[in-house]
Amino acid sequence: MNVYLFAYQKKKNSTATPALNTGTQFTVRLKEETSMLEPALIFNPNSAGMPDPFTPSYFTYAYIQNFERYYFITDWQYLNATWICYLAEDVLASFKSTIGTESFYVERSSYSYNGHLVDTLYPAKTDVTITNATIATDWNGVAPSGGSYILGVINYQNSNHIGAVTYYALTTSNLNAMMNFLFSSDIFNASSITEIGEDLYKSLFNPFQYVVSCMWLPGSPSFFGSNTATIKVGYWDTNITAYLVNAVAEVKFVTGTIPDHPQISRGAYLNFAPYTRITMFLPPFGEIPIDPTFTRVGKYLYAKVIVDPVTGQSTLRVAFSSQSTGNYTGKACVEKTAMFGVPIQLAQILSDYSGAINTLASGLTGGIAGIVTGAIGATVQSAIASQAPKVTTNGANGSFINFALEPVLVVEHYKIADEDLADLGRPLMAKTRIDTIPGYIKCAEAHFSGSCLDSERDQINSFLLSGFFYE
Repeated sequence: MNVYLFAYQKKKNSTATPALNTGTQFTVRLKEETSMLEPALIFNPNSAGMPDPFTPSYFTYAYIQNFERYYFITDWQYLNATWICYLAEDVLASFKSTIGTESFYVERSSYSYNGHLVDTLYPAKTDVTITNATIATDWNGVAPSGGSYILGVINYQNSNHIGAVTYYALTTSNLNAMMNFLFSSDIFNASSITEIGEDLYKSLFNPFQYVVSCMWLPGSPSFFGSNTATIKVGYWDTNITAYLVNAVAEVKFVTGTIPDHPQISRGAYLNFAPYTRITMFLPPFGEIPIDPTFTRVGKYLYAKVIVDPVTGQSTLRVAFSSQSTGNYTGKACVEKTAMFGVPIQLAQILSDYSGAINTLASGLTGGIAGIVTGAIGATVQSAIASQAPKVTTNGANGSFINFALEPVLVVEHYKIADEDLADLGRPLMAKTRIDTIPGYIKCAEAHFSGSCLDSERDQINSFLLSGFFYE
């Protein structure tokens, strides 16, 4: 029978085969009591066509045309002036074409893979990359001299009442002008009272008792209202123009971009937990852990802050988008509340019937927190209490520190060990036709149905399950 011998190198779990024209053809005899799967061939060096000298160690691979099978040469034995060649079938090479036409559920592949499947084959290292990504906000860095003071006043304003109170959005200069009006001769002159002097008038009337609250918020006054009016305090019109707060909620925005994992080429799963951790430090909302799973929507972070300008309370909602231009309609992945405004302490001066000059325990100039004076007025006082000015306080000072701190997005990426894509592949987890994904393949299930011996089928299934190379 005819046999082709090759000096051929290949992996044992590979379907690769040599071209027949690269081999040397011999006419040999089968050794008695041999098998088709592990045949023994007798080479007679003295027969016609045999090379002289015959060097059997040169050959490592064989193909027997009569059996239509490829074989590994396992040993050569010299006996009675003849060489005996022992073979073991290469089932992957022998049934390569049939294997290629079948479809199996492929667990790993070096050619095709799903980057969203977590690959636990490679352990995570302690090599952590920490990135501080910049967050842009509408309020970071706004100084106390900027922003707006939301002033709640009881007055005779015809519209824009919230309950019994009218709320104005003032600039620092507006507020200073109003303070000057209330605590200077302007308010006495505006009263048109001539029966009493200015000192007695100021002792009897306290216009600041109509001021019930003051809240500082970042943003220009026009952000909190669209209409303007002159500020009225109690019965007095200051003739100072400010914006009327006509909405109980406004929106501010936060934007940021989540950087990819430095090994993202090995799979998108590395952008998710446990390989990626995202923490947003966003004053005044504090430390906000974000589930990286939501970045599946996109890597652009967009958040909106719904602010109540009257109370200063706010709600933060964080979402992600695939659009870098901005999209605030995504599904919220985080919602958190915080005090967004800075409460300004109010002080009230009670009337001094003894004629003593009233003094302010504090005043508001330059937009400094905690120095606005006044509160809803006092009632009738006893003679003892009126011997000297008495100051009481309402509320507590807030802090501007949250608006001085820079927000930051801290992204921690845990790197994984180096990979061997060619020999170990990546997760695919899909039923696939084998000849469409050359290279390394490991099947999760294998039921080879080709026409072959039962022992050959078992060998093929074993290779499919343990991993092989379709070459």
